Amino acid sequence: IRNISVNTENDQMIVQEGALEPLMRLLSSPEQRVQEQVAGCLRNLSVSASNKQRIASLGGIPPLIALLSSPHEEIQAQVAMVLQNLSKNVDNRYRMVEEGCLPPLIALLWSFNEDVQEHAAGTLANLSVNADNAEKIVEEGGMPLLIGLLRSPNERVQE
Repeated sequence: IRNISVNTENDQMIVQEGALEPLMRLLSSPEQRVQEQVAGCLRNLSVSASNKQRIASLGGIPPLIALLSSPHEEIQAQVAMVLQNLSKNVDNRYRMVEEGCLPPLIALLWSFNEDVQEHAAGTLANLSVNADNAEKIVEEGGMPLLIGLLRSPNERVQE
């Protein structure tokens, strides 16, 4: 399904056929490869505005936040991309912070993996559009780490 979900024309069909709920359950799989594939599929599906809300309403945010603490960088990067997409929805910005996404996202700023850094920082940027969230990011210690990323040789991380 991950490969099929790359084509945005397939997004609606995947959702209409009922794939979101099983995908949410599979986020909790003990298998690393399953988690990675599901997160990649959700990354693709979460580009759609309607899917951003659906994923959140089906309870997808808490298991995604839990996977930010995965020891596997590829899973961390995929999940950070999903959350970055979801955080473009105003309602999701509140929900994600209330569900506890800030500490693990801020922790990922320490990663040596530039994809992880880029998407964790991108998610925090989207969340910080809300003034209360911006204040919480600072309170959680995110500011020095974000400033540190400005020194990255990778321009995508600097953004």
